[in-house]
Amino acid sequence: MPTPTDRQRTVHERRRAPRPRGLDAVSHHILGWFKRAPRHLKKIKASAERMDQLRQQYAELKDGTLNERLVEMRQRRRANPSDVDETLEEGLALLAVVAHRELGLSPYGVQLMTSAALARGFLTEVETGEGKTLALALTAAYQAWTGRPCHVITANDYLAGRDAEQLEAFYIRAGLSVGRVLGDTTDPDRRRAYGRAVTYTTAKEAAADYLRDRLRMQGLEESGARLALAQMTGAGRAPQGEPVQRGLYFALIDEADNALIDEAVTPLIISRALPAGQLENACAAAWKVAERMVSGVDYEVNRVRKGIEIELEELEKFAMEYEVPEALLWASPSRRAELLRLALEAREFFKKDVQYVVEEGKVVIVDEATGRPMPMRTWRQGLHQMMEAKEGVPLSGASETMARVSFQSFFCKYENLAGASGTVKEVAAEIWRTYGLPTLTIPRHLPSQRQSLGWHFYPSRDAKNQAIAIETKARHARGQPILIGLRSVETSESLAEHLVGEGLNCHILNARRHKEEAMTVMQAGHRSRITIATNMAGRGTDIRLEAGVADLGGLHVIASEPHESARVDRQLFGRAARQGDPGSVLAIYSGEDPLFVRFLPSVLRRFWVWTMARRGVPGSSGMGSFLGKVMLRWAQYRAQSLASKSRRQVMLAEAEIGRGLGFAKGGARQKAS
Repeated sequence: MPTPTDRQRTVHERRRAPRPRGLDAVSHHILGWFKRAPRHLKKIKASAERMDQLRQQYAELKDGTLNERLVEMRQRRRANPSDVDETLEEGLALLAVVAHRELGLSPYGVQLMTSAALARGFLTEVETGEGKTLALALTAAYQAWTGRPCHVITANDYLAGRDAEQLEAFYIRAGLSVGRVLGDTTDPDRRRAYGRAVTYTTAKEAAADYLRDRLRMQGLEESGARLALAQMTGAGRAPQGEPVQRGLYFALIDEADNALIDEAVTPLIISRALPAGQLENACAAAWKVAERMVSGVDYEVNRVRKGIEIELEELEKFAMEYEVPEALLWASPSRRAELLRLALEAREFFKKDVQYVVEEGKVVIVDEATGRPMPMRTWRQGLHQMMEAKEGVPLSGASETMARVSFQSFFCKYENLAGASGTVKEVAAEIWRTYGLPTLTIPRHLPSQRQSLGWHFYPSRDAKNQAIAIETKARHARGQPILIGLRSVETSESLAEHLVGEGLNCHILNARRHKEEAMTVMQAGHRSRITIATNMAGRGTDIRLEAGVADLGGLHVIASEPHESARVDRQLFGRAARQGDPGSVLAIYSGEDPLFVRFLPSVLRRFWVWTMARRGVPGSSGMGSFLGKVMLRWAQYRAQSLASKSRRQVMLAEAEIGRGLGFAKGGARQKAS
């Protein structure tokens, strides 16, 4: 059997091969469409029906007989791990019985379909509340029976820890062990967790451990024979010890579109601190110079592409006015200009309580896709120190990059990849092009009772907030719980202040108040509850309704800011009306929202805002609503086109680096990424 490292190289070379062009690209696109065709759903559905019949038969088995069947199935999977067709239906049916006996959960048709699709390598779109957690567990157990490591990638540490704990009895009964790797897990515990059959973790932790393992194994060829020899004899092993991971074989990703698309080009970097002094002094100097410059006079801002337009001579003119004798970096004209441009970018494009928060005298990055703080992540190339200079907090020391990988490149290293999310169909073509993963939409278990109340557009943010207050008061008066979704800490705090001024008590969930996430989400479906949340409440959470709330109309979701991706908006809407419950959704936007400011032509946006203000009536019906939806779709299309282009450029750049290093011994493609 090939070693995990050999398998990684094989799949990596296959997925990172030069992308097809011309007719080959057309053929590749058609193949992706063929693999997503509805006929595959029919086959999966028929397979799930047969599983359910087997499940009913196995449900009559006594515990001893069931255990014997489980042992037999493990042996069959280990003997022939690649033959899914032979064992899938029987294996998942047995696991469904185990889930019922150990967890009290009986997987229904949608969950069995999802598990079958995941085991066959599909990326599945499953509606919120349809039980993705159990479906992923069934597939993870089935794959782990092969004896090869299976990683379940969750949206955050809380979910990884929760799922590993709650599902432990299920895995033990299936003859498997389960571990978890969280942000505060120590190295010995990480090694033990990865040594388990199934490991729950996050993308950040799995990728970081992969990089650390590369550093530990420096000096060894990435061949399975050499790695095995080193592990047996200790020869050539790096001083830090053996790797903690056993290889990248199976990965099952929850909220897969976030990991594979939204976070795809985010670089994960392992670095070490350098002596303090040079960079910090130069960044402080650059910020002091940038503070004196005037936008529109000394430089121009391109907000669509997030770029600063200024001549090099102008930069040098301002930079020379400020001398920093103790900072050698400031003495270099090219580096001085680079730092000053970086300071202007920090000033114009990075906003406190949007891209970052300040906690305990430190700048903490906020993940814009999830709204969660990322205390262990820093911006690179001096940007983090520039943000610290901007906020007047102590500047951290410079760091040296030792290893790096993008999440896009990291996930391509798994031999078997699958995942589930509530929103993937919008990016199905890109996921196929990048990862070779076909997508499949799984139907609902019960018909949706979600009531969509459309989109309302207002000329200003103040007018929008007032409309939200009116809507919230009306729903709150009858006891209906309300979830208001926003994009940033700043806007969530501002809206909460406005609602409190209107006599409404709110509960806030954002990067500043993330420690109360579990309790806030748990109670969001209670009677008369008003919850204001960033995207933290849109991923990996399950809002359950309190008794009697369904009779009041269920959870009412208000989207108050559009996102660059319509997928993220759909994630928020999916909080309402889960599993056949009643619920309603309403979008209330303004022409001053960041999406419109950044991605609509300024003349067109001002005309649209002027039209709404002049009519004195919000664009909630008729031509006003139609025009607003056109503006929304146009802005989101431009935003997603730009983001997709950026991801493709990173992918091509990584492939080019790999080809450029092709002279290295042993094939450097996998090393370059």
